[in-house]
Amino acid sequence: MTVHRLKPIAALLLMALAASCGPKDKPIPAEPKARTEFLSAAATKLTPDERNVLQRFSARFDAQTAAGTVAPEITVPRALELQRNYETQVTDAQRNFQKLREAASAALAIDVRDAMVVNEEKARQPGAKALRYVVNIDNRGQRTVEQLALRVEFRDAFGRYQAVIPDLQVSGSLRPGQSGRSVQTLLLDAQRHQYILDGKPLRISAYPTRIGYSGGESIEPGKELKALESLHQAKIE
Repeated sequence: MTVHRLKPIAALLLMALAASCGPKDKPIPAEPKARTEFLSAAATKLTPDERNVLQRFSARFDAQTAAGTVAPEITVPRALELQRNYETQVTDAQRNFQKLREAASAALAIDVRDAMVVNEEKARQPGAKALRYVVNIDNRGQRTVEQLALRVEFRDAFGRYQAVIPDLQVSGSLRPGQSGRSVQTLLLDAQRHQYILDGKPLRISAYPTRIGYSGGESIEPGKELKALESLHQAKIE
């Protein structure tokens, strides 16, 4: 008699266990439509903060899937953990980058001016154009600069990127209080730089990615910038 009573109870327990294993305990589908439905169902069982974290993870997941990256099987709890870890690393890298960039900007004042489209005589293709510009550098620190690398960004009137030079090497030493001037050119391509070739308003800015001092010390915001780029490109796994 006891055995017969236990059978219905066991069945009820199995049903309850099956019901408790909702979407959050299963891998997130790779197929877009199935993934959307799955995450929508999972979100109903999460707190508002968890839903926001899951939404940000989903955006990264979608971008990598669209790019052809094969995503591993990840459950919702694992997705929340991965996203929180990712955001912590990004925040730390941004903080370090900003700190080093401020230190570099305090040591050197960089001003870019006199931009002009000119004929590029050294180019292989006849009639090639280049953007000529002048970089003025003022050493406001107390140490002699022996090595300098700059990130130069070219943007349109709305702040959108038109071109970037990630690691422009500037030669020559600069003593404390001394100013320097460097004439540079950016070779222009008709397909990628038509905005610049048309002579439209251009905003050019530059900041040090590496300052090397006499004695071997250095300030290197560029390292943290590369760390940020690596985080954004890192495969979800």
